[in-house]
Amino acid sequence: MSRFVLDNTVTMAWCFSDEATEFTKTLLNRLSNLTDRAVVPALWLYEVANVVELAVRKRRIPAEKALAFLESLADLPVEVENPGTLASQYQLTAYDAAYLELAIRHKLPIASLDKALSRAALAAGVNTVQA
Repeated sequence: MSRFVLDNTVTMAWCFSDEATEFTKTLLNRLSNLTDRAVVPALWLYEVANVVELAVRKRRIPAEKALAFLESLADLPVEVENPGTLASQYQLTAYDAAYLELAIRHKLPIASLDKALSRAALAAGVNTVQA
């Protein structure tokens, strides 16, 4: 079983079908089948909840779908950790730096659709997850 750091951009593609790609579908399948485990900073919980709540408010998804999505995440092998910060060193938001710090500390690849975070990961010597 392999592990990787999961970014919120990938997670949200599981919620919104118009954002899904083969890459995001493959990662969800790997987690659902328990062939992989994901590691996330505690911030991920808040990011996910915030994006889903805003989607409900904007009527992008119905509240029932939002609740079902959030409940489905609890079934995935996701480990939540409290990270440090690397924001200024890599010119990232504090949010993105939390994901990068986790990947560096655990020596894990990172799964992200965020270009700035992916560039920072490359600069820090962190691999990215390949589908």
